[in-house]
Amino acid sequence: MDDFLGLGLIGVVYGLSVLVHAWGFLAVFFAAVALRQTEVKLAGAIEPAAPSASADMQPAPTVSEGSLIFKEHLERLSEMVLILLIGGTLFLDSWSWRAVGLALFLFVVARPVSVLAGLSGTRTSWPIRGMVGWFGVRGIGSLYYLMYAIEQGLPEKLALELIQLTLVAVTLSILVHGTSVKPLMGLFWRHRKHLPTG
Repeated sequence: MDDFLGLGLIGVVYGLSVLVHAWGFLAVFFAAVALRQTEVKLAGAIEPAAPSASADMQPAPTVSEGSLIFKEHLERLSEMVLILLIGGTLFLDSWSWRAVGLALFLFVVARPVSVLAGLSGTRTSWPIRGMVGWFGVRGIGSLYYLMYAIEQGLPEKLALELIQLTLVAVTLSILVHGTSVKPLMGLFWRHRKHLPTG
């Protein structure tokens, strides 16, 4: 039941935010953060009682543990469906140097600079900043923002142009970030192993 509890709660939050004309995307994000924080607090409250329990008893599973596999499969399925839909909406004339140039600018300049600015003043290590700056949030979120802008009355000609630019950027993000994740993560973990501890 935990598998559906988290999803049901998120669905209720989204529905309520739509009813009060709030931004559903942010409401769902904050609901997920609040759910995780509550779970961590509850796990911390249960932990002190653990020493009195018998050694062979397993700790109570958290909501995240109970639903992780289900949500992971659901996420993979959703991603696959979305990728197929994106691939089906792209045409040969969608690709232009302008679209590719915009995507490269977003990957190489806009995202890394915004991450560096956002993490300035923190103790985040440079390798982690680099990883977040390169991978960050995948481009799927930009489809949501684009649909929101169109819903708010974006002119049709501009909307069609932005749709093509966004689809090309998302497709290139899937290709470039998807193929670079394994080698870069391997390099990252090798670097972490060689760091002095303490």
